[in-house]
Amino acid sequence: MRGCWKSPDSFLEHTKMARPSGRRTVPSPGALTLVAMGLAVAAIVFQSQPAAAHPHVFVTASVQFVGDENGDLAAIRSGWVFDEMFSSSLLFDFDENADGKLDEEELNAVAGTVLGSAKDYQFFTFLKEAGVPVELSPPDRFRARFEKGHLVIFTQMHPAAQVKLAGAELTLSIYDPSYYVSFDVGRNEQVGLTDLPAACRATLDATHPDEGATAWMKQVAGLGKSQSIPADGINYAELLSTRIALDCR
Repeated sequence: MRGCWKSPDSFLEHTKMARPSGRRTVPSPGALTLVAMGLAVAAIVFQSQPAAAHPHVFVTASVQFVGDENGDLAAIRSGWVFDEMFSSSLLFDFDENADGKLDEEELNAVAGTVLGSAKDYQFFTFLKEAGVPVELSPPDRFRARFEKGHLVIFTQMHPAAQVKLAGAELTLSIYDPSYYVSFDVGRNEQVGLTDLPAACRATLDATHPDEGATAWMKQVAGLGKSQSIPADGINYAELLSTRIALDCR
């Protein structure tokens, strides 16, 4: 699949159309896991809270791979559309002028706080080349908008070292290791390729969990609010995530 998102603005315009559908968040009296500041409705704190037993925040994500003139991977752009319940909770703490909406300065504060917390989780963005993790630099630019009741955050990250695309096999996963936030990249149109070699093709791999994962999920579903996910050494948040395979061979 190939996309036509030539700029952050056009990418964000596409991202706005990808909405979380049919799912509602469940507010936690302790803390959600995105914003490090105390929120009146949903306090989202990564660092101090135990892992949650199931997702409480739902995000529909769009991804864009961007190449450069040398045939290298230049950037990975992500657009996150947050569910309506979580988005509405942000007004309580970030609407400083009490006008019932978030202006540009307030949105920048939201995005900065979210990303400041997400840094401990690699900004939920995990890239591998031939199965080996590829380090990504923290976002060098971000943007936030509030569209039709949904917070939308756009980020751009760069590989910390050169990644040549010719002949490369890359895998990108967007997920929260604590499994508190659920990311959905479930449609082909949510993945775009810009200025990549002609051979590059992207596919989505949403493999169903095996029997072990299914048993683990049932166990997690029975946990109380004060209990943590079993530390069995298997990263099921990654297992359950949709993997985007970029094949440039």
